[in-house]
Amino acid sequence: MELDEFKSGWRNAGNRIKSQEDLEKMTKLVNHPVIKRIKTRLAIQIVVLLLFLLVYYDWFDGDQKPLYANLALVTGLVLYVLNDVVGYLSLMKPVGESNLRQSVLDYLMRVKRLSFFSLLVTLLYSSSIVIFFTSTIVFTKEKWLVLLFSTVIVCQLIILSSKLWSRWIKKLNQQIKDFDVDDNRTA
Repeated sequence: MELDEFKSGWRNAGNRIKSQEDLEKMTKLVNHPVIKRIKTRLAIQIVVLLLFLLVYYDWFDGDQKPLYANLALVTGLVLYVLNDVVGYLSLMKPVGESNLRQSVLDYLMRVKRLSFFSLLVTLLYSSSIVIFFTSTIVFTKEKWLVLLFSTVIVCQLIILSSKLWSRWIKKLNQQIKDFDVDDNRTA
């Protein structure tokens, strides 16, 4: 839940007294629709990638590829899945401190780390796929163009992902600044 949503919800809550059970339901992060979507996407992604890991050797002639290509593909895929799981677990614990400002600050640091590792793992995973599928190809001019086109698309996706991470980090930085402004008003 974003801080603005939280503030808006607080203002719109009125003066009705909530029961302890209602308050616990409201603060459960598992019930948040964004978290549910992320969880569903993560589960589907893990199942698809693990199925790919089970069949790639037979379907894509893994036995005819060099060992380094197979290792690169498996390592890249496992890193990708692990990074997604770590990211999900990190999102599930946004507030860890009793001070809300400090919690957002800690969350910002985790998001920055996640951003770095997510982009790095995406780059490694993409490289591992290219290494696997090009390891036994004899390149012609057309095949080089296909590889170049694919590389450009992957780079654009990584840049797009980087922009999304930057936007999220900027938003968290703004929330911390808002806390500082609120603290200065009360002081």
